[in-house]
Amino acid sequence: MHISETWLEDIVWGGALLGGGGGGSVTEGLTLGQTAFQVERPRLIHPENHPGEGLIASCAVARAPLGRRHHLRPGDHVRSVEMLREQLSGELTGLIPEGMGGRAVIDGWYQSAVLDLPVIDLPADGRGHPLDLQGSLGLTLQEGYISWQACAGGNPDQGEYVEIYISASLPIADKLTRRAAAQAGGAVCVTRNPVSLTRAIEGGVPGGIRKAQELGKNYRQRLASGVESAANWFADHLEGQYWGEVRVNDHRRSYSLGMEIVLVECAPYRLQGVGTFLTMERDGELLARFTDLIVALDARDGMPLIMEELTKGRQTLLLTIPARSLKLGTGCKDPELLQSLEDLVGQSLTP
Repeated sequence: MHISETWLEDIVWGGALLGGGGGGSVTEGLTLGQTAFQVERPRLIHPENHPGEGLIASCAVARAPLGRRHHLRPGDHVRSVEMLREQLSGELTGLIPEGMGGRAVIDGWYQSAVLDLPVIDLPADGRGHPLDLQGSLGLTLQEGYISWQACAGGNPDQGEYVEIYISASLPIADKLTRRAAAQAGGAVCVTRNPVSLTRAIEGGVPGGIRKAQELGKNYRQRLASGVESAANWFADHLEGQYWGEVRVNDHRRSYSLGMEIVLVECAPYRLQGVGTFLTMERDGELLARFTDLIVALDARDGMPLIMEELTKGRQTLLLTIPARSLKLGTGCKDPELLQSLEDLVGQSLTP
């Protein structure tokens, strides 16, 4: 089907709720989606309606922790697809997003509008995830897998524009992509990991975009009764917990092993994140840990917030959703990747 603009808002809000503080803001998602509609309405198809032939590639934005200029143009998304296609021996027949977030959930839409490639309702993950590798359909678990990736981005007027094609193991490709993002001022558009539809279904979340749309639609409708009412509905709907409204007292960043670690203090709660929220504590008691979903909502309008938006003095509502209520991609559960996150934050993420 061709996606309507009403669906765009529902999907972006639903993706942001499932982003867990990462995956781009609602504003980013709406801006990119509206830009796609100026070209052509993107096409969304369920995996069952795809002919099953050709290759499916993942679309994303890769960020460097120290980059702050983030100069991405819509054409950079398209260029990364074109570069990957030039290297493929088979035909590229569809695109998928790598996970959830206000922007992440619609990664691939602009490319779909320009290149007339369908977006397949098969995100690699049904929630936001801290590490790019967790959006790789579990290919990190496939021995000897060689990743193909193409990225583009950066401000040409500042001499920072980057185009790069990578063929390497996934860990090496991930490092090179993040290095390209750093050279480009902070971010690059990426198209990567072309696989068969069958392999994408094995590692991803069929129907995940429609789930985000339903969630976003129902949540937005309930905002008419007030932010707290909508927050309670969201928590109850996914068997989670609404913790109430708090004020952000402190927001700090530190860096370790090439990753940015964010610490948000909002007494009596303490949030820690890398890309998305990883842990939530209250007076030293661990209330939630990845792959549980930790959600922060703006107290004024109920908009889901990314970690960068939790600035000092901001009033926010906090919620947690247990992992059992979420649809998770295979990559999100890779034990080695979970261990690397534990090393970063110094806390166990294993129940």
